[in-house]
Amino acid sequence: MKPLNQAQEAALLIIAVFGLIVPNGAFLYYLFIDTSVLVMALSNPVAVVFMSEALVLMVVFAWLIHRLNFQSPGWLAFVIMSLVGSMAFSVPAYLYLISRKIRREAVTGK
Repeated sequence: MKPLNQAQEAALLIIAVFGLIVPNGAFLYYLFIDTSVLVMALSNPVAVVFMSEALVLMVVFAWLIHRLNFQSPGWLAFVIMSLVGSMAFSVPAYLYLISRKIRREAVTGK
């Protein structure tokens, strides 16, 4: 993978922070403040389909990370980021971390 430029990395970081704060903020609000909405979402078949799709995509991306042999951060870090955050957080955050690592290695010659 070719490293991204600093503007692209900054954009990925902004998207990752947005993905961590906005979707997770809404989820945490309904988890702790208004649990009835969370219960309704879990009983809604359309919502369950979207949640299942996110889990399947998490597994596919984790497999792809393993297959492409990205060691640091590896597939387990991606899964943890996906479970702690969301796909809107974990995908841009992972791409940001990989690009920074590749650019650092290109500069240091490792």
